[in-house]
Amino acid sequence: MVFIVYSTQDEVSRNSAAALMAQESLREAQPIGGMRHFLMGHTDVLELGTRHLDSDFLDSTVSTDCIIFLSRHSSTAGVPAFTVHPEGNWSAEAKIGGRPRTLSVASPPWMLRVLSSMKRNNTTGIPVTYEATHHGPLLSTPSLYAEIGGNQDVWADKGLASVLSRSVVEAIDTEVAYDKVALGIGGLHYADKFTRLALEGKFAFGHIMPKYYAGEVGMIEQAISRSIPRPDVAAIEWKSLKSNQRDVIIAKLDELGLDHVRV
Repeated sequence: MVFIVYSTQDEVSRNSAAALMAQESLREAQPIGGMRHFLMGHTDVLELGTRHLDSDFLDSTVSTDCIIFLSRHSSTAGVPAFTVHPEGNWSAEAKIGGRPRTLSVASPPWMLRVLSSMKRNNTTGIPVTYEATHHGPLLSTPSLYAEIGGNQDVWADKGLASVLSRSVVEAIDTEVAYDKVALGIGGLHYADKFTRLALEGKFAFGHIMPKYYAGEVGMIEQAISRSIPRPDVAAIEWKSLKSNQRDVIIAKLDELGLDHVRV
């Protein structure tokens, strides 16, 4: 069972939910925790009146295999993209939800389903990509963000919102084959190489630690344990890291008994 969650405070979220309701047959059900609740076959749709980032309470409110947040993503450069990512903070800061140095539970298979569905449904030419793990909420229920990144003009595009909602709905009913579950280490915030490898069926990625948090090796154990299923391997974007960084990371992976591959 899956919960699709949208927020009335997020324009992409509102537009995507409206597109979902236009595309699918939903019926309103009993509220959950005072929040509007809809049923779409075996899928639940929940309306938040607050920000997604502040919804740590969902662990005690819903029981489900996965929570999928429909959301916007703010891009400093305003570059449009369809994105998928897990939540958590790699550093001592937690400026936009969650807790410092704490990760939510990632769901590699569900993230790959959504990423692949975005790729199939996207005829706009806008990139489709994993993002590195970032921001809140902090959840023990497996969860992910399915987003439209860019600026205000991009967020207001109802055609893009329709692509997002259709992609999420199709992902729920479409399994995707992959060779191994992976923890991604290295690269940039927009994880282009990991995205390509995932779409080729090589890996389903859980948490992704970008190169600028490569010093947070103490969090690797948490990145492994806070993933359902747990990673089979760590995929290291080799050239993005310095040799001394790689040595420390590999030593930690060896200590934890997780193999690594160079990508």
